Amino acid sequence: MKTSTFESEDSPLPHVHSEHIRQQISDLIDHLKADIGRVPEPRFQALLATSAEVLRGLQQTFAHYEEHSEPAWQLPELPEIDADADADV
Repeated sequence: MKTSTFESEDSPLPHVHSEHIRQQISDLIDHLKADIGRVPEPRFQALLATSAEVLRGLQQTFAHYEEHSEPAWQLPELPEIDADADADV
């Protein structure tokens, strides 16, 4: 389920924020990888490549949270958050 930036900023639902953050990380990874070909300095290229790898790990961590695929994310079920509850206030 894709949501707009406006919806994700106001949503109380963790998966909405997680999806948005993963997309932002993906955009940054793409930018870093593109810059590797633009910058001739080898040490800076290594910094860009390392940064992209670290961000891929962080992106995967958010995916694991969303999928509940790691033991840390398999805690007892948390209560459901009613996204419309704040609209009635």
